[in-house]
Amino acid sequence: MVNSTPAKRHRYPGRLVFLLGVGLPLVGIITYAVQLGRGRLATPWHMAIDSTLAVGLLAVAFWQARKVWRALAFILVLLLAGAEWTFLVGTRLPAYSGPVAAGKALPAFSTSQADGTPFTQRDLVGSQNNVLVFFRGRW
Repeated sequence: MVNSTPAKRHRYPGRLVFLLGVGLPLVGIITYAVQLGRGRLATPWHMAIDSTLAVGLLAVAFWQARKVWRALAFILVLLLAGAEWTFLVGTRLPAYSGPVAAGKALPAFSTSQADGTPFTQRDLVGSQNNVLVFFRGRW
């Protein structure tokens, strides 16, 4: 007689995948809040990517154990990911229509160089090509 024990079943199948699926969008939101708190404005691509990965994880968790609260979490994170992608793709800067354009004369301006000496548009006149770089430092 062979004595075999039945394979131990997982009590909560897909729990770890579910927790990762719920936690990933929260981590994205928290990291963006930290960025804003530090005054660092950057495009939050990571939030949409995190939420999209979370949708996949929640789909796997739902497949492993079909529960109503898992379906609700899946739908909620799916709506969040859709809203984040819509925000990122839909918010584009308008086309530049300012006074500077290729082939047009530079408008009159006056500024100072890094060493404190004055600098105007007249300093750019000459036979050489010029590149004017505006550096916005982090203060």
